[in-house]
Amino acid sequence: MSKKRIPNGRTALVGAGLIVATLAVHAEPGATSAPGDVPPVLQQAVDGGTLTIVKQFETDVPGMTGYVIKRGGKHQIVYGEGGYLFMGQLVSPEGKNLSADYADRYVPKPDIAKIVDQLKQTGQLIQQGPDDAPLMYVFADPNCTYCHRFYEQAAPLVEAGTLQLQWAMVGFVKKSSIGRAAAILAADDPASALAKNEAGFDESTEDGGITALDPVPAELEKTLDAHAQQMAAAGGTGTPTLLYRKDGQWVAKVGAPGTAWLQAFIDEQKH
Repeated sequence: MSKKRIPNGRTALVGAGLIVATLAVHAEPGATSAPGDVPPVLQQAVDGGTLTIVKQFETDVPGMTGYVIKRGGKHQIVYGEGGYLFMGQLVSPEGKNLSADYADRYVPKPDIAKIVDQLKQTGQLIQQGPDDAPLMYVFADPNCTYCHRFYEQAAPLVEAGTLQLQWAMVGFVKKSSIGRAAAILAADDPASALAKNEAGFDESTEDGGITALDPVPAELEKTLDAHAQQMAAAGGTGTPTLLYRKDGQWVAKVGAPGTAWLQAFIDEQKH
């Protein structure tokens, strides 16, 4: 990110790569933005249809307009002022992350319960732990270091029978990820194959311990693609992405939160 000075001494973060010739914007039905209101770089591409303005809103900065945009199934907040387009975190002089507040207020929340139902229908989940233990779904890449760390964090709880994990494999961290994920799913005992991958994981090279399948059967590639789309729909920006119940509602969390956090999750499910 780079910083750009704007009027009245305010600072906005500007990211490279958003403003490109192929960018296109149109308004979804019911959206509050009008084409004439958007910065010219978006207006010029309005007929392309590859990016959608979901919401237009006033920001805390006089004269600056916020836009919730959607591209490739993911939402993002950008800002416009005086014809310029800004992207990145908008922070107040007091240090408040205004972008986070706007995201909470204006970005549509994913239907995690619907995604869980979709996962159940794939038939390609890998279960660890007993059926009656508190349940968590995990999107994981076989070459992901943080997935490996999560696996190790969760292992004592799984072995104790106090946590059930349903692993949904994806493959995008490295070129070999799809082949390794497919090898795990294609094994006679996928749970054992997953354990083998983690037992032989090399953090220095970020490589799983199982031999990649090559070629990858079309049906397995289709399953891995479906998992990747479901992870993105849940708001997963990386692996591992966890889906679990909190206060009776399905929610999502990205990252390896640690054994203590997992134990707290288990304790909460008991009440």
